[in-house]
Amino acid sequence: MTIVVPVYDDLPGLERCVEALLETVDFSVDRVLLANDVGPNVDAIERRLLELVADHPGFEYTRNERNLGFVGNCNRAVLELDRTGNDVLLLNSDTVPLPGFLDEMTAVLAEDDSIGVVCARSDNATIASFPYARRNPRANLAPRRTRELHGRVKYLLPRFSLAPVAMGFCFLIRRETIDRFGLFDEVFSPGYGEENDFCLRINEHGYTAALANHALVLHTGSTSFSGDRGPTLRLEHERILLERYPFYGGAIALFLSRYRDAVDVFADAFLPDDDAVRVALHLPAEVDGAVVTRVRSVLAAAPEHMVITLIVARSQLRAARQAFPGALIAVGGRPRQIFDVAVALGALTTFGQLSMLNANAPRWVLVDPIPQDVRWSQAVTHHRANAIDRILRRFENETLPWQDGKSLVEAIETAARTEIDPTALRARWHAVTDIAEATGLLVHRAQVSMRRLAALTFGARNPRIVARIRSITGRG
Repeated sequence: MTIVVPVYDDLPGLERCVEALLETVDFSVDRVLLANDVGPNVDAIERRLLELVADHPGFEYTRNERNLGFVGNCNRAVLELDRTGNDVLLLNSDTVPLPGFLDEMTAVLAEDDSIGVVCARSDNATIASFPYARRNPRANLAPRRTRELHGRVKYLLPRFSLAPVAMGFCFLIRRETIDRFGLFDEVFSPGYGEENDFCLRINEHGYTAALANHALVLHTGSTSFSGDRGPTLRLEHERILLERYPFYGGAIALFLSRYRDAVDVFADAFLPDDDAVRVALHLPAEVDGAVVTRVRSVLAAAPEHMVITLIVARSQLRAARQAFPGALIAVGGRPRQIFDVAVALGALTTFGQLSMLNANAPRWVLVDPIPQDVRWSQAVTHHRANAIDRILRRFENETLPWQDGKSLVEAIETAARTEIDPTALRARWHAVTDIAEATGLLVHRAQVSMRRLAALTFGARNPRIVARIRSITGRG
């Protein structure tokens, strides 16, 4: 294995990376190539690097004659300097690889000849981030938290998950794919999007990317491009990706909704990082007087450690805000937030409601589900809702009739203390998702809209305006 570390700036991060490699790499098998791309502090970085590695036989150091940018630096190191024929790991200099990461990644690469690229899990790596969805998205995710959580659940996860792309911070490439297809397209120079293009390019020839779920590499991220340059490059290069691969957005959505393991989806709930019980309280489609009375009763009975978010239909958002001032309210739930318990307050009558419940939490509590009626007239009228009810009852933690807010709060507390069963969770996740996709409720588009491409073009030209809009709308 040849580990290529592209070097530009950020000396403290580089020191941490090299020190971690010294501790984790088996140099009787693997070698490290440090490729210095002549950044703003090139001489100081060179001196310090040579001090760190000294005469260590497992390290090779090279310095470019001029700055080539991340893409050019990687291409030169892999295509020109490394003549070993080894598989190649591109490892960002702002990473801290943890023990065992390389063994796991190489094991995944060896699992199947069709796997062309592998990346590790991380605290900061978009779809490879761990956890991806959070119980409290407003809280900072410390590296220590990622390490603790990963240690708790990694062996509940499959060894790897196939994904549309792998993340470039820790990018293990099968040498055969480099020999056949080259490496990064210079159109993505100096950086951003080049690894996604590589994954999608080789996928058209039968190779796929994989996330090594048992490997963990911490990653600082976004240290190379300051000011407006980073956002501009990201948006420009995303537009290029979508023009080349119109299905790319749909592929990412399909991975997140279907191909991630269910334990991965709800990982943050397996080892909570606070004492709060976070609850998604799903309201019926119509927020009438009876519903308002029930919700107020629940909110009044909830103890301080119970954080309740009301999940409402968009059409009911204004009415809910008026009826429950000061309450946490979300339309359909936040896509990157999960909860400890989801509560259906009243019968769910649409599959959309069921799908939303499925995405919110690993535990379900049902209140006043559809009554079992023996009259055929009612069975015919409500057959779709009855089918949804049968799915719900198959996977719920508790079903109870409405009594009062205090009784429901007690049921929520009991459910929150129930250990999550990974096997049952996977069965539920796949059952609901499969039906959603088969019925057309969940659609992953194979084409990108002209509106999306135009928005990316505008964003690349006006990154500050886009950042301001996102901060106002909460979509940053």
